Amino acid sequence: GIRHPTSTGADAIMPIANPFEAIGRAAHKDTPPDAASKEPGVTLSPSYLGANLFTDDKMRQAVPSAMPKFEEARRSGTALDKDTKDAIAKALMDWAVKRGAVNFSHWFSPMRGTCAQKHDAFLDLDFSSPSVVKPMKKDFDGGKLFMAETDGSSFPNGGLRETHTAAAFNSWDMKSPPFVRGETLYIPSCFVAWNGMALDEKTPLLRSMEALSKEGVRMLKNLGEEEFTEVRCFVGWEQEFFVVSKENFMKRPDLMATGRSVMGAPPTKGQQEELHYFGQIPGSVHRYIEDVQKEMWLLGSPMLVYHNEVAPGQHELSPIF
Repeated sequence: GIRHPTSTGADAIMPIANPFEAIGRAAHKDTPPDAASKEPGVTLSPSYLGANLFTDDKMRQAVPSAMPKFEEARRSGTALDKDTKDAIAKALMDWAVKRGAVNFSHWFSPMRGTCAQKHDAFLDLDFSSPSVVKPMKKDFDGGKLFMAETDGSSFPNGGLRETHTAAAFNSWDMKSPPFVRGETLYIPSCFVAWNGMALDEKTPLLRSMEALSKEGVRMLKNLGEEEFTEVRCFVGWEQEFFVVSKENFMKRPDLMATGRSVMGAPPTKGQQEELHYFGQIPGSVHRYIEDVQKEMWLLGSPMLVYHNEVAPGQHELSPIF
């Protein structure tokens, strides 16, 4: 349900600015586009696919006693007790630390077209110590995982609310598993104001899914299908984007300011004879897309298809949906 920063705007035109930025472009600088196919199939092994995603199976293996309560809370919205929350948080932190994480972030999608994040360390002071200067200790509990309070005064834009109503809250969307990138554990989250008003794009999506499920079940019961308790929604997405070199991007104030071309001459090669559609992908772009594909496999995203799109310089990524 979270739209990645590659969706629109400057990030879609200049991949260097997005979160998948050329993961291995330095190593692949002089490597032919098909080099990955000559290597052993490490990236297609079970140990690689979804390695950085905390799936239900991993949670079930780490805290089997908490899983039934977690699944019921995810299904019905009932609250979890503190012990269960703490057990899940500890298992998640232990797994993330093994993957190299030292921070966590409630990752959310405010209504501005790009994602937002605030990074906190797996750290706290040991207030049980008699020392005047309290020592540090590794720490992450259920209170930090499932809910976080932050400043919402500038969302959706600044100055709309008084200071005493500025509080906003992140809540982990338990249907979206956390994942590790770099040294951070990312927790996909909703973002709402103190009064429940949605400040993001994820909350309205989840609320609409709940409404569709409720009315879908009601319709099925009216048709005589009594055994159904839930209707699930599936949305397929494709990322269509343009790739422009950094050197050329920096020469275009319209691209830098607006994320799209608003001036300039038509390209020398247009869409005549559809020469670009499904054509050969330029080497540098091919290497970039391969890097993105492998990174998404690590995050558990089944990125399946990539190809040239219709317009010159336009490309597409599509997962299984």
